[in-house]
Amino acid sequence: MSLDQANAFRDYVSQNEDVQKEIRSALMTESAKVSEIAAKHGFSFTSEEGEQAWDAAQDNELSDFELDMVAGGRSLGPPC
Repeated sequence: MSLDQANAFRDYVSQNEDVQKEIRSALMTESAKVSEIAAKHGFSFTSEEGEQAWDAAQDNELSDFELDMVAGGRSLGPPC
């Protein structure tokens, strides 16, 4: 498990609309955690590492998907 994996997942999501839809759905229905979706796609990181990656992303440039999540009042941080 690593912060590198959490950051790699951010990059993966930014390029994969199907995963973005999966995350949106999970966040709206609380049917899964982001880290569970990440694991399904081959990424492994703790909730804390996911939160660190999200916090670091907010200090830098966010992807369109991440901006959409922020604008919608959602967080890609916890629950991971």
